[in-house]
Amino acid sequence: MYAKWLESYQSEGFQKVEGWVDPRILDILKVLHDVQKSLAVRGGVFEIGVHHGRFFIALNGMVEPGEGPSFAVDVFENQELNIDHSGRGNSGKFVENLKRYDRHKGENVQIIKGDSTRLRFSDLSRFRTNPPKVISIDGGHTAEHTLSDLQFAETIVHDQGVVFLDDILNVHWLGVIDGTTSYLRNRPILWPVFIGFNKMILAPMSYWSQYMAGFRKALPAAKTVQLCGYAFLAMK
Repeated sequence: MYAKWLESYQSEGFQKVEGWVDPRILDILKVLHDVQKSLAVRGGVFEIGVHHGRFFIALNGMVEPGEGPSFAVDVFENQELNIDHSGRGNSGKFVENLKRYDRHKGENVQIIKGDSTRLRFSDLSRFRTNPPKVISIDGGHTAEHTLSDLQFAETIVHDQGVVFLDDILNVHWLGVIDGTTSYLRNRPILWPVFIGFNKMILAPMSYWSQYMAGFRKALPAAKTVQLCGYAFLAMK
């Protein structure tokens, strides 16, 4: 069901929604969906930095009806909070794209306008009651934003969920790799599984081996690499 829907989105909406997403990552989403289906993971999705929804819509398509709410976080028009000028989201265009291309027409989406670094001080019950099975981090690209968003993600992600991290090796946004290595060197509970097509995927350590096995089986051409003492798969 998801693969068929994703192909439809890729041929139409993905091309029309503004954003910076390597289309090859959509094939990785199919792999992820199959692994999570084998684990019987249920839940919504959560993205920090949705811009106009190009990747968020692809993620939200993984959510079956009734699985749970999805959350979209962005400063949107509050650009004074966008201190590193990484993107310029528009809430009106995002809502419009949800209505036109989203599998659920946006009906399962809760929009949060604000700075992601303040989320850890907000009411976390709405996230922990329905932990997202997939989190995407694509907000502020400073080392501080990246570290903060990773630390927040590990507190709310589903026990069997995963976290995407965008622009991991983008030479224009070196704060991302800086913040990521700072996070990984502190022996966190999220371990890298895959890197490629401008994104890294991390999974909770208790289910890291299951994700690694699933990705390795689906991606036999992937190379095993190491960073900060962690071995994981890579494609370019």
